[in-house]
Amino acid sequence: MNIEIIPLDDSHIPKVKCLLAGYLNSSSNGVDESAPSPEQLELCEQVLNRFIKDVSSYCYLAKQDHDYIGFIVLSWSFSISKGYPILRIEALYTSSKHRKKGVGKKLMEHAINLASANNAARLQLETDDDNAPARTLYKQLGFKLIKGKGVYMSFL
Repeated sequence: MNIEIIPLDDSHIPKVKCLLAGYLNSSSNGVDESAPSPEQLELCEQVLNRFIKDVSSYCYLAKQDHDYIGFIVLSWSFSISKGYPILRIEALYTSSKHRKKGVGKKLMEHAINLASANNAARLQLETDDDNAPARTLYKQLGFKLIKGKGVYMSFL
């Protein structure tokens, strides 16, 4: 499978909005994947247009031939204790018909290479406890589960 990893730009939005809808409707988000409604596609297009203008995060697409089949969203932070940047994986998604074909691994390897090229202190992510396929992939790539670290959020 020949997969190209490319940065998201505004020319991709018409085709990628369906991919974002798939992510939002994925079972890992508690919803069954299904055909998105026109309203949901419009919302996804709006989100992607805002994302393109944002300077804090980056999205890379997995492309095979003329199809966009997955994406990874990354953001940079900085470790005061280590004195080097941190690369966070904010989202990882592969379309349902392309799963178990190396797409997620290829996207993760892109993130690993980007972190390494920028001398990052670490690459980190969070995933749901019940997302066994993702946890298996992360473990295969050398990620370690950090026991005793809780996630705190404040919703504004």
